Amino acid sequence: MNDPLGALSPAERRLLRPVTHGHGLEGREPMLATLTHERFSDERWLYERKLDGERCVAVRERGRVDLFSRNGLSAASAYPELIDALTGRATVDWVLDGEVVAFERGRTSFARLQPRMHVSSPEQARRTGVTVYYYLFDVQAIGDHDVTALPLRRRKTLLRSLLTWSDPLRLTAYRYRDGETYYRHACAHGWEGLIAKRVDSPYQHGRSRDWLKFKCERRQELVIGGWTDPRRTRPGLGALLLGYYSDGDLVYAGKVGTGFDTRTLEALARQLTELRTPTCPFTRGAPPTGSGVNWARPELVAEIAFTEWTAEGRLRHPRFLGLRRDKPAREVVREEL
Repeated sequence: MNDPLGALSPAERRLLRPVTHGHGLEGREPMLATLTHERFSDERWLYERKLDGERCVAVRERGRVDLFSRNGLSAASAYPELIDALTGRATVDWVLDGEVVAFERGRTSFARLQPRMHVSSPEQARRTGVTVYYYLFDVQAIGDHDVTALPLRRRKTLLRSLLTWSDPLRLTAYRYRDGETYYRHACAHGWEGLIAKRVDSPYQHGRSRDWLKFKCERRQELVIGGWTDPRRTRPGLGALLLGYYSDGDLVYAGKVGTGFDTRTLEALARQLTELRTPTCPFTRGAPPTGSGVNWARPELVAEIAFTEWTAEGRLRHPRFLGLRRDKPAREVVREEL
């Protein structure tokens, strides 16, 4: 395409600015979504699948392509086939935003991507046998023009016109309005969640509430076997130490330190102090030990929201929802999908 910006209206052209980036990721930092526990449908927002991979900004400058991770390091050696594809499918310089992913059993998997993330040479990356894809969803600059002030809907149109779309480059799909229905679909299919984006929002470097994360959460009842001391000005306690029963053993499943308000922290601290015991109740797993760790008789049951179980058998992104008074601690087992 001779002029990717040719379809812009005069009003949109007035929003363009000259490119003034520094080296590497300087001035190109990605826009980040804010986590929310609200779910909504709104025609002023669009909804994309939340991908579990490595966020990367692609830069084509004077015909040379590089990929930068969020910490500003080049990821070109880790993903040489993406560099090749990006180099061969454009005739104009740009700065693009997207997520590098690998799949496992039909789902994007950060664990599956790990062998590709920490290699030092393209040859080593290719030998891993891990197939990767680059899902693109935004554009920061085209040619000599910074397009971040344009509304998201227009940036999406520009992005579609910039590349030839075939593997390993993929255009991230999205839908309008039906955010709650799409969220239920995402969770039912084992996705990590959705990203909701305001359609008229500019691209902002850093965290913004114009992009929101709807994370799919699983729920699990877990036994409280201890707690950690609070730090700084936090009242009551720091985190709860959690577990479940398996063949008579209380298995450590991780700790949760979010989801509490002040009243809940203080109430839990009082209840756990009454249950304090000098002996660790966990007989399997590796709970923390040492100063600041306290044990409790395993009688209280907590309802916990989380995203998934890790390979080590720990909760990922746990959040305290409340105490369960309708289930004996001894009946709490690990629930599987």
